[in-house]
Amino acid sequence: MKRLESSIRSFAITMGRTISKIEDLEDRIRRFKQFQSENPDLDFDDLTIDDIEDEELKEAMEVGKKLTYKLAHLKLDDWLRDLQKDKAQLSILYSSAESINVERDAKLKELKKLIENKVKIPTLTRDGKPNKKAIVFTAFADTAVYLYDALKDWVFNELKVHIALVTGGASNCSTTFMPKGYKAQTEFNHILTNFSPVSKKRNKIASMPQDEEIDILIATDCISEGQNLQDCDYLVNYDIHWNPVKIIQRFGRIDRIGSINEAVQLVNFWPTDDLNKYINLKNRVEARMALVDIAATTEDNILNTEAIRELIKDDLKYRDKQLLRLKDEVLDLEDLGESVTLNEFTLDDFRIELSKYIEANRKVLEDAPLGLYAVVPSPSGKNAHLTDYSRLEKATKDLIGEGVVFCLRQKVDGSGCEKVNPLQPYFLVYVRGDGVVRYTFTQPKQILDMYRLLCAGKTDPYKALCRLFDEQTDNGNNMKDYSNLLGKAVDAIVSTFRKRVMHHLLSGRNAILPDQQSQVSETTDFELITWLVIK
Repeated sequence: MKRLESSIRSFAITMGRTISKIEDLEDRIRRFKQFQSENPDLDFDDLTIDDIEDEELKEAMEVGKKLTYKLAHLKLDDWLRDLQKDKAQLSILYSSAESINVERDAKLKELKKLIENKVKIPTLTRDGKPNKKAIVFTAFADTAVYLYDALKDWVFNELKVHIALVTGGASNCSTTFMPKGYKAQTEFNHILTNFSPVSKKRNKIASMPQDEEIDILIATDCISEGQNLQDCDYLVNYDIHWNPVKIIQRFGRIDRIGSINEAVQLVNFWPTDDLNKYINLKNRVEARMALVDIAATTEDNILNTEAIRELIKDDLKYRDKQLLRLKDEVLDLEDLGESVTLNEFTLDDFRIELSKYIEANRKVLEDAPLGLYAVVPSPSGKNAHLTDYSRLEKATKDLIGEGVVFCLRQKVDGSGCEKVNPLQPYFLVYVRGDGVVRYTFTQPKQILDMYRLLCAGKTDPYKALCRLFDEQTDNGNNMKDYSNLLGKAVDAIVSTFRKRVMHHLLSGRNAILPDQQSQVSETTDFELITWLVIK
């Protein structure tokens, strides 16, 4: 549904991939059935892959990835008939989508009108210069590539400006520009610097040609955070991201301090005139998919089914409310007047990753003791050279300084505190090395984003940092500095917890004050689950 809303091209690609998967599965089933008919004396119930020498036949013996099933145990004739029905229905959709080319794409035509109007009737910057710059955001790389391919010749030849594509992957490119043999851009930061030369201070980069600029940028959400692109004053959401925060973050690329423009404009392509009907339909699909993803772990007790059902329902209601508001106004990230904050809502991003990780590492997690820690380099510190942080903006690097991220768990029953702490009974806190609490438990999204940035995909310890940590702590015998930081973290939790309780109490007549015993007040109220040292 989201890909269909984004572009007919993305939808066609999805249909094509699904049909290909069905055809591969049909072929696998037919090969197995043929092998069965040619070997009637074999006991296929007990036959294993190791008993087969033919590699193609091995592939056809089982289906599934994490959970595998022997084809011999399945009703293959019934399955083949169902697959054929699915393929027939999907092929109709695929043919319909494929028949809509660039010339017949009404949504693309509307985008071309907006771009043409922006380039031919540009706004003026504060110093009176014409501003032709526009960013077009989409949630899918397939849509971004489709738009770039459809627009690049028209933009370059008829509008006489340069256009670029940024997807965060190998697809990055721009129209050839700048004289003196300077060819088309493919490097992420080079493209953004040439799109927003003033905010990116291109004039101070001696190796960067200064002649021309990129005026039209097609981008995915790989640049929705941490980029200063305020040379531009016009942003188009070609599709609406499911997460309202992403839409606000997209707009935040141009709505920034230091802009050279008097005003900035946001244009949204909404999926339907009657947004409420679309939302109701989308909610049913998304709620079903979320439950399927969680249930597919095959673990009975990963999450309480009823609790997650209510959680999904609450999140969807909150999301809908924000999307409907975004239709008529531009929200600010600081607009946190609701009892549930925008930052709490975005924890949806991590839920499926977590359930999959639990499934893949359950034994390791069960055997792990409390208090495990890791040491990682700070992107802004003297140890940053130990890993590759080149893709990070300076602002992001500066944000993650030396310090510690603590994960604590409340010892006593915290029932009734869920409205105060979104991760109850767990508390995440990021404390800088100077004792300043940069993020407290009310900002779990930022802390989890940091964690993912610093740790995701890392399987080996930073041995140099481990040695440094051992030297500074006398092999763990002198933990005074870290104990002090832990005390700062707990103090911040207690202070913020009290403020949130009071805010919740004053938010309406139905507010309920948590029981005094369930509230946190001192270090002994917690146990340390894990901590991340940033050096």
